Amino acid sequence: MSSVLPLAPSAPARAVVAPALLWKQADEDVYVATVDDEFAGYIAVSDSGYALHSAHAEPLGVYRSRRDAQDALRVHLAPAAASRPRTAAGRRRRSRARTHA
Repeated sequence: MSSVLPLAPSAPARAVVAPALLWKQADEDVYVATVDDEFAGYIAVSDSGYALHSAHAEPLGVYRSRRDAQDALRVHLAPAAASRPRTAAGRRRRSRARTHA
């Protein structure tokens, strides 16, 4: 005799949350960001604006305000859209599109 187990509900999609950055002024013209006590990047202030750099000193752009540069680092550090979990409905749509194409 076979028994049929009820289907477990699928796990809800996780919200993508930007990391909590902590900013400190390291010098008159340098601001340093950390996430969980790990170096995350920095802003160097110059005549051209607020130059944002990653934790590996990769230039990420020059912004009009410190707030804009801080927001840009938050976006840069957020999980990529490609790594977001797909919903069951999204998987079904993709499957149907491949089947009918």
